[in-house]
Amino acid sequence: MKRVINFSGGKTSAYMTIHEYREGDLVIFCDTGREHPKTYKFINDFEAFENIPVIRLQYNGGFEKLIEKRKAIPNNFKRFCTIELKVKTARRYLRSLGINKYQNFVGFRADEPQRISRRKQHWKQVEDIFPLYEKGITKAMINDYWLNKPYTLNIPSILGNCDLCFMKGKNVIINILRTYPELSDKWIEDENKIGKTYFNGISYKTLKEIAQNNLFKDYDLNEIKPAFDCACTS
Repeated sequence: MKRVINFSGGKTSAYMTIHEYREGDLVIFCDTGREHPKTYKFINDFEAFENIPVIRLQYNGGFEKLIEKRKAIPNNFKRFCTIELKVKTARRYLRSLGINKYQNFVGFRADEPQRISRRKQHWKQVEDIFPLYEKGITKAMINDYWLNKPYTLNIPSILGNCDLCFMKGKNVIINILRTYPELSDKWIEDENKIGKTYFNGISYKTLKEIAQNNLFKDYDLNEIKPAFDCACTS
């Protein structure tokens, strides 16, 4: 059965890929277009240092075109962004290669059992494999591993995947915007264009204003965690 490795562009999925890759495996990165610039550099470095090819896919037009087509903005209850930009984009590519049945390697760690228990199987022909969970690999172990590599992802882990994804929660986004206010521009533009907000009752523009006026408790971005689990690393 064909093996597909989900590469999110973060240190965990890169670790999984390095340790699980076999010649002939398909390593797939589905680009939402909302990743931090250093994520793309990390992927380039990964290919150069590890000599493992990464297949880069993107929904036609990326995040912006998706919400324009839907005339809607995703939220915690309707996360069509993950399904369209990640799951279905990868699935369409594999079908174009004639691959309908495969093993799907997902980088959920041993310290993330809740992510596995909540995992939804989208297709019966796809067998999810969780090698890091099965081998007892934790975030601390992965962080230690990257300390000894000649390259790494030089951003706080909270900035992984879509930089200001609503799944990270309002409080986290406010803290991110204290250091990286420019990240809010495209999210504010989305809300203005569609006429709706990602969060019920509050806009990204307001979150940015709160951050700039120091109206909220400050947290270390290296320690802060998202409010909700998402499937964007899958």
